Amino acid sequence: MGLKLPQSTYAVLGLIDKKPGSGYALAALAEQSLGYFWPISRTLLYRELARLESLGWAVATDVAQDRLPDKRVWSTTEEGRSALTAWLSRPAESPDGFRSGMLLKLIFGARMPAKALAALLADYRESLQATATQFAAIVERLQGGPRTATMGRLAALHGLRTAEARLSWLDEIEAELKLSSAAADGPVGGSAGEPR
Repeated sequence: MGLKLPQSTYAVLGLIDKKPGSGYALAALAEQSLGYFWPISRTLLYRELARLESLGWAVATDVAQDRLPDKRVWSTTEEGRSALTAWLSRPAESPDGFRSGMLLKLIFGARMPAKALAALLADYRESLQATATQFAAIVERLQGGPRTATMGRLAALHGLRTAEARLSWLDEIEAELKLSSAAADGPVGGSAGEPR
């Protein structure tokens, strides 16, 4: 199998292969595409660019600019494209896990006053609705485009369906907890001193 590298290395390699550019442009591309499901900080992106260059998978060309500092424009090498193709042909690694501050609070929600729990869920709903709207716009914008746009649309469709599923789950738990009408302000399921 060869070198064991972080998936972020391949994510940055894929970005360069998709659209060669400066570190700044690649960071913007990462935020607009991968950022929804695989966030890459600028620090990590530049670290991965250095790694890709040392591996010989990417090269940077210095480009002089008027009125702005010179920039380095990154592109993949033949060896880099081969490494990307090899990585893409392997099964996806298992997810590292899923973290949610909202679910972390929900698991301890029996200690929350009902109004605070209702507010937590309302904030989550608002966030999910914004996410769903954002993904729906991306899906619509990329409809009928070239193959690279189709792949992006399919990833955005996953984000849209995930947001919709979470909204449906939220409907279920709000009904179960009867929080839609924001019950009296006390801990959910009894007083805070009751054994759980």
